[in-house]
Amino acid sequence: MNIIYGYFEIYDLTMAIYYVYNTSSVEKALKVLGVDFKPSKELTKFKTLLNKNMDWSTKIYTTFMNELGVIAPIIFPVKIKMTDRSIVSIEETLCLSKEHFEKIRERFIKVLAVRRLKTSFEELTKLLEDDPNKVRDKVNGIAGISDNSKWFINQLLFFPDTARDFLDANTERLLKIYEESELRNRNFYEVKKFIENNTRERVIESITNYFDYYGLSPDPSKPLYVALQNSVSRTNSGLMTYPTFHLLVLGIDEITQDFAKKIPTEERMQKLIKVIGDKTRFEILKYLSNKPSTQKELVKHTRLSKSTISYHTSLLFKASLIDIDVFNNVAYVRQDTFKRVLGDLRKLLKLGDTQ
Repeated sequence: MNIIYGYFEIYDLTMAIYYVYNTSSVEKALKVLGVDFKPSKELTKFKTLLNKNMDWSTKIYTTFMNELGVIAPIIFPVKIKMTDRSIVSIEETLCLSKEHFEKIRERFIKVLAVRRLKTSFEELTKLLEDDPNKVRDKVNGIAGISDNSKWFINQLLFFPDTARDFLDANTERLLKIYEESELRNRNFYEVKKFIENNTRERVIESITNYFDYYGLSPDPSKPLYVALQNSVSRTNSGLMTYPTFHLLVLGIDEITQDFAKKIPTEERMQKLIKVIGDKTRFEILKYLSNKPSTQKELVKHTRLSKSTISYHTSLLFKASLIDIDVFNNVAYVRQDTFKRVLGDLRKLLKLGDTQ
């Protein structure tokens, strides 16, 4: 597999936004996994400044980036901009030409059609021309995302020039907050130093250990882009797969600490058992074993809040016990993980094969 890693700075900003919206869930999840995470003073200041300057436009932008961060690689095309060990600044992802943005819009429609609206690109394109109101109804009926995100999707579909201006203007506004908090300087310095001081071999080894830990086997025919980030340096995005490439946003401390060496099976099993041992997470696993479900369905079944469900599913995801189709907001049990777990338990406990 061709692995390209570097710093696509917009994703560091995206991870900072993610932390602002999910502070409690992120910190609790890391604690369960044995990570003593303390946000930097710059990240804390960024959160304060963002909340202080949150008007309707910023709210829509940050909500969209938080809820549909998986769309970011389409809007801010990492595959086009990033080369191995390169640094791509936020400014380089802005001010896209009208022609270039139209290609981005086309890719977005393809993903939206197949992953969210369960139709083909051709059918959705035709429907946009013949019956735009029907498309709006379909978008507004998408489960699991807010009205803010739906507003932006509709702008992108029907008013692409407005969407492009909205993206540029709000990214610039967020960039000012990012700079004022000094989080940008801190992240840029740390990641640049990381790229300069770590060999490609060491980084690739950590990425390989990451895949081994989570039991992942990405399609080797597609390149893997690894975007480094430092805002929440012990948190990754999970592997995201697109039609022509894979993407992983990985914290630099995960490379230098968590996955610097191959994690022994026994240690991996201990962490996994700790995750499964919680009553709520076990109930979620039981429910998902019957059928893949959306977050909304899990909330209804457990009668817990959306944020609580998000916290528990993120832990199950990090333990590779479930997978989440982020395009459709559907979680399902990873059968291959449980087969691997049973095999590892037999070996560790010397149980031998059982019929």
